[in-house]
Formats: sequence, structure tokens, C-alpha cells
Amino acid sequence: MRTTDIQSELQRLFGAGDPAQGGTIVVWHDPDGEFAETVDALELPGVEVVHEEHNRLFALKRLLNDNLSGRRILLYRQRSRRLDGDWLADIEARAASFAADYASIQLRELGAADTADMREALRAHKAFFAKKTNIKKIARLAESYEAPAHLEVAVMAAALGAEEATAQAVLRAYLIAAAAEGGAEALDMLAAVGAAESFKAATTAWTGFTGDVTDTIALAQHVLVSALAMQAPIDALGPLERCCSAEHASFSHALVHEWARGEQRGDLLALCGVVEDSLGVERILTDVEPSVLTQADIFPCIDAIILRRLFATLTAGADGVDEVLALAAARHSSTWYANLSFFYEGVTAAANMRRFFRDHEGDPADGNPTQVWRDYTRAWYCMDRWYRDLHGALARAITRGEYELDEDFRDCCAAMEDFYKNWYLRRLARRWTHACADDFARLGYANGIPRQVDFGMAEVEPMMRANKRAWVIVSDALRYEVATELAERLERETRGVCELDAAQASFPSITKCGMTALLPASSFAMGEGHANGRPTLAVYADGTEAVTCAARQEAIRKHYPDGVAIRYDDFINNMDRAQRLARIGDAQVVYVYHDTIDAYGDKRATERKVFTGCREAIEELVACVQTIVRDFKAARIVITADHGFLYTAEALAESEHATVLDVRGTVVEAGRRYVIARGGATSDPLVNIALPTPNTPTADSGTVALTGFAPRECVRIRMSGGGENYVHGGISLQELCVPVLRFTNKRAGTRGYVESTPVGISLVSQLDVISNTLFNLEFLQDEPASGKMLPATYEIFVGDTARMPVSDTARIVADRTDSDATARVFRVSMSLKPGVQTSEHELYHLFARNADTGEVRSLRDLRIRVSFAPSIDFGW
Repeated sequence: MRTTDIQSELQRLFGAGDPAQGGTIVVWHDPDGEFAETVDALELPGVEVVHEEHNRLFALKRLLNDNLSGRRILLYRQRSRRLDGDWLADIEARAASFAADYASIQLRELGAADTADMREALRAHKAFFAKKTNIKKIARLAESYEAPAHLEVAVMAAALGAEEATAQAVLRAYLIAAAAEGGAEALDMLAAVGAAESFKAATTAWTGFTGDVTDTIALAQHVLVSALAMQAPIDALGPLERCCSAEHASFSHALVHEWARGEQRGDLLALCGVVEDSLGVERILTDVEPSVLTQADIFPCIDAIILRRLFATLTAGADGVDEVLALAAARHSSTWYANLSFFYEGVTAAANMRRFFRDHEGDPADGNPTQVWRDYTRAWYCMDRWYRDLHGALARAITRGEYELDEDFRDCCAAMEDFYKNWYLRRLARRWTHACADDFARLGYANGIPRQVDFGMAEVEPMMRANKRAWVIVSDALRYEVATELAERLERETRGVCELDAAQASFPSITKCGMTALLPASSFAMGEGHANGRPTLAVYADGTEAVTCAARQEAIRKHYPDGVAIRYDDFINNMDRAQRLARIGDAQVVYVYHDTIDAYGDKRATERKVFTGCREAIEELVACVQTIVRDFKAARIVITADHGFLYTAEALAESEHATVLDVRGTVVEAGRRYVIARGGATSDPLVNIALPTPNTPTADSGTVALTGFAPRECVRIRMSGGGENYVHGGISLQELCVPVLRFTNKRAGTRGYVESTPVGISLVSQLDVISNTLFNLEFLQDEPASGKMLPATYEIFVGDTARMPVSDTARIVADRTDSDATARVFRVSMSLKPGVQTSEHELYHLFARNADTGEVRSLRDLRIRVSFAPSIDFGW
């Protein structure tokens, strides 16, 4: 250090003090005596230079403790600063410290204590610290270094590219490097900086591993199984017990969980797979009692074991379904849930179906149309949604293939298919048909239930009068149960609120009937038409067919001259904002026609992907609503459908088919789920449906009366072409019950506006003092996650007043929708961090950090009084 720099730094230190408050003392430490001959020659005006002399320590101490008001004293000492055993420790404690030798400069740049031990640590890595870039690396890894071992860990971290100078970060970086390059190569990285032997000793001290650190698999086995011993009794792990150290389980557990929540999670997953294969972890743990593994999540195969058991339980029947749902929900917060989420979604859907059967098996088998309709729209539709969730999860899960769980999933789906078709669909259809058969034969619809043909009067007219413009989105085949999910998404992702009702689609429940019935018209009728020289069903609004988008616009303009009908693809995908504004203009009524679900279902090649189409349709409809609100400031939008659909994943048996020949008379048109015939036709196996006949003759058919027929239950009419898994046209509630979803946009500050808010969590456990390094806590999700109460993920930890964690971090995914509060309780196990020093006199807090927003709040003030806490420090 140059003389001018020394003088400048000393003047700065003296200037920082206030001589009026007892004078200023600066102690110059020069253990190697490099500046003994030059210290007196420095130009330091107003500063007294005093040398420490061993035979005059008492006099020096007396001098420095005397009244020094206004004086500035530079005390030169040929020793490092160390208060233990120092006769002048009281002086050192209140004085500023200075050193000018190269080692002192390095230690100052590192934020390290200037002690003999720290200087020895620098000398041990002299070549490494000779490079300025390495000094900068070490300085970035930690704010300060108080012990040589901590500096040694920082050297290891820099060599391995770790992000922190901590034991966990170093060992994690080593395992990643060893897995990628080989254990010997990873150790060579440490040997290059002179830290290989220290790393071996440290690894033993941290983890209890005494083997060869270049044996990557053995080291990984030890670390991962030791971490597992923190979550399950070690004596329950069978042959795995020999691979771990219970004494060091806390360190390994903290290492693995911190690793799993970081950006290098994929490396841990790969390492877990290697250890699972090398030790046969899945085979060993399969024999462990189920209760032992419920809180364990170190290895992803634990989730596979649990899932296999859950699938088997559900395949067998409804026994234990509540336990299945509780365990599946609890696993949502586990480390590897995201990797197997589709399987858990499938388990949850199947369990909900089983529970519904248990709770509703005794429901009445009869009732009038209004009662059956109410039961379906309030509760029974859920079975259709869970069935869709089940097969949607299966479709995504089989592309993953983890742990061959797809076979267990398929077995469960086969059991649920039989249950869904032979209990649910059959029972619901029989109840509905029994309630409505007379009305269908006499009126053509179920009396007392809102009808699709009244849509214009019931929805469009009131909306136009109140909002100056009526927006209608008609999504082809948007089934009622799909609309319930759409409503939930709109509530979560927009400022609006949703009101969901249902209307009865016209028979046959096909596109040309439903689309026509939804138009604003004075009359709705059916007659016999002709196409390509063959008879066909013709559907009329005000005496005119409207089978194309252009024709529907003309029908709308008979009542609203500026009305617009437009296809979704044109409106969203083919136009920008300016083009949309120009196209809509001053239209009083706008119909947007969306067709994603039916586009999948009506083709043999894609009908089995119809549930994928449902998921895409929801995404598109949310985007469509957001676009309309953004571009047109729309206050209200109604979303509905022309018809629903009936879908079963497995092919029907031969006995579940009817034929057109089952109708005696002249058939005009037929589909998989309906037959239209001329008046006078009859059928014994099919349900007779009256059809509305035009009041005036039509050009094609005059006034020929028609009658309709529908198969019972989920029976299909056999015919060539097309598929038969996805069908519509019949009278099942899945086909006839169409949604009427009213979306109302709310602006902040207006009446009824509710801000979307993450659900909160509260601590249920009575905890004021942590008296053990391991502790269990219970939390309550304050509200169900529904409507404007959004799901949230929380990270739970114990920290000091500066929010620095002193415990590991637990993760709670608060997404439960149960109204029963007991089903929204989370149980987590936590532990104090190994090596973290805590004080009985300091106040700590239990914090909850929202992982999405970063907001942190304190749930409880705590004291920590642990009589013995395992410490790793940095020593070995």
C-alpha cells in the first residue's frame, strides 16, 4: 500500500471520529512489522503516534484511558487484532482498526476479520488469492468472514461455481458437478485451489459420509437417504438404514429441500433417479407401512408408491375415499408433486366420483322435470366434470410414463368408465326420461324449464335496453359442466362476476336447431327440406333457415338493423383492434360464433380429444371476453351454446345400439342420437318427441308434420361414417342442458366490485416457544379458493426481525375449495437450520411469504429455547 494511500486512509479514519467526545484512537495492526520504520515519517498533522512496547503496557493503558479530549492518537502494534488475552482489549474494542500490509488489504476486501488464523487461511491459498478476480468472487459469496473455515468453504464454493459460501451450497454444487463430469473430475476442481482435503473432511463432518467422495452414487445415496431419515423413522427404512446417518439427517434434509426449490431442481431429480435405481428404493419402500410415507417427499418414487395405492383403492370401490382425497390434497405441497400432478389430478377426479356415488346412491329415482333439472344443475353435473377431468388427466399423464403409473391409471379409468356409464348415465337418463316422456311426446320439451327458443326475449332484449349493446358468444357444444369451469376462470382472471343458469336446448340437440333457436325471432319451427335430392330436417327462424354465419346476421337484422354475426376466428385471430371496431360499428346486437369443442368431437379422427377441445375452448372464451371488455368497454356479455354433448371413452356394447329401422314410417333425417320422421311414424324402443311445425306452408315441404325419436340412456343409433364416442342430438341432460352464463364487468370503485384476493392462511397450532429442533405445525386456509378468492402458494419459515430464516422453508399450496374448514387444514413438519445460532433473548417470527406476490407477513411472534441444537458451524 502506497504511503499516500496510507496517509489518506488514516486521515479518513481520524476524521470519522469526534475529538470533543473523548478524542480519537486508531490502532494500526502490522503483525509482520513491514511499516515499523516508516510509521513515524507519515505526514499526519495533529496526530500523535504511539508505539506499543511490551515493557510499558501498563503506562500505555493508563495513557489511553486518560482524558483524551481533543487528542488524536495512532497506536502502532506489531500484532493482529485479537481481543482474547489482550491487555489492551478495552482500547481495541472502542478504537478504529487499520492495517496496511497486503494480507490486511485482502482481508479488508473480503470483509474478513484480521486475525492470525485468517491470515494463515490466506497463506494456505496464496496462489488462489493472488488473483484479483478470485478475491472478487469470494467477496460476492458472503458479506463477511469471521472464521477460517468459513473462508475455506468460500474457496470451495468459488471453485465449484456455487452461489453461496454455505455448506449446503458447496455440497450441492459438488454433487451436480460430479454427476455431470465424474467424481474424480469434480474433486480435481477443488484440488486446483488446494481445497480437496478440506472438502473431504468437511463432507464427513457435515453428512457423516466416510467413503470416497469421488464415488458420486455412494455419496448421493448417503445424502438422500439421510434426508429421508428426517421424514420417516430410520428403523422403518429396512436396507436403506445402512446408507444414512441419523445424526446428520437435519443437514441433509435442509440441503435437499433447498435444492429442490431452486433453479437446479432438474439436477436433483436426475440424481434421485440414479439413487432410486441403484438402491431399489421403490421396491424397498413399497413394503413400508403407508402411514410412514405420508409426510415423506425426498424421492419422487414415494409419490409413485402413494399413487399406486390410491389408484388401487379407487379401482376396488368407494371405501376409504375420504382418506384418498385428504392424502391427495396433502401431497399437493410435496416436493415432486408437479412432476406427477396429472396422476394426482386423476386420483382426485376418480375419488370425487366415488364419493358422489356414496353420498347420492340413495337419491330418489323419480321426480318431476323441474326437480331432476335442478338436481343436475346443482350437483349431478359434477360427475360429468370429474369424468372429463379424469380423462383429461389420463391423456396428459400417459405421455409422461413415470414409474409405469399409466397402467395403474388405466385400470382405475376402466373401473370408473363402467361406473360412470352403467350407474351415473343410466340412472340419470332413466330418471330424466321417466319425468319428461309425456311432455316430450305432447310438447316436444320438458315443461316448466327455461327454453333456448326464448333466449332472445329473455337475454338479448334486457341486455340491449340496459347496456345499449348486447354481446352474445355462442360456443358450439359448450356443455353445462364446461361452462362451470369457464365461470370460475372468468371470476379469477377478470374483474367481472358471473351468474350461471341453464336453458333447455331444442330437440334434436344439433347445431342447426340450437343456433336457429338462439336467434332473435318471432317464430321457431321445423319442416322437411331437401338437400342433394334427399329429404332433410329444415329449421326456421321467422320462416327462414339460417345455417351459415351470414344467414344468421340477416336473421338478426330483421329485428336489429345494425346487428352483427361474426365468427370467433375472424373476430379474434384475423382482426386487430381497429378492424374489430370498424366491423362492429354501431351494432346494437353482436353474436360471436365459437366452434372448438364441436370441431374436435364431430370428426372421427379427433373425437377422442374432445376433452382437450374443452380445455382449449375455455382458454379461448376467456380471451374473447377479455378482448370484448378491453376493446369495447362492454359491461355485460352472455355466453351460451347451441347444444351439449354425450361422451363415453370406451366403445359401446352391441346391445347399446339401436337402428333407424326401429322407427316405423318415413325417415327424413337421422343421427347417432336422433331420428326425424314424417308424422304418423312410431317406435317402441325410442322416445317420441313432438316437433314444432310451421304455421304457414314452406316452399320445400308445405306443411308436412314431423315427429322426432330419441334413444334412451346413452344408446347410439348405428350408422356408417363418423364416430360414436362423442355424440349429440338426443335428450340426455348432457345434450339438452345448455349454459346461460352472464358475465358482468365491474370497474374498481363501482357497486358490487370485488377485488381478487389470494386466500389467506392462519396458524392453528398453539405455539409461543420452539423448544425442539423439529416441530410440527397446523395451518388453516382461511377461505375456500373460489370466486374472487384466488389460490395461493405460501412459503413458511421462522426468521429473525430482519426476516432472515433460522428454519427450513415449508411450502403450502392453498388451493382447496372445500366449504368445510376442517378440510382446509394443512399439517407441516419443520426444523431449525443446522448451524444457525439462535438466542433465547431474541424475538423471532413465523413468517408466511406469498410465492407469487412476494408479500411477507408475520403469523406469530416466537421465542426459541432449544437446549441442544446440532451445529455444523464451518468446522471439521
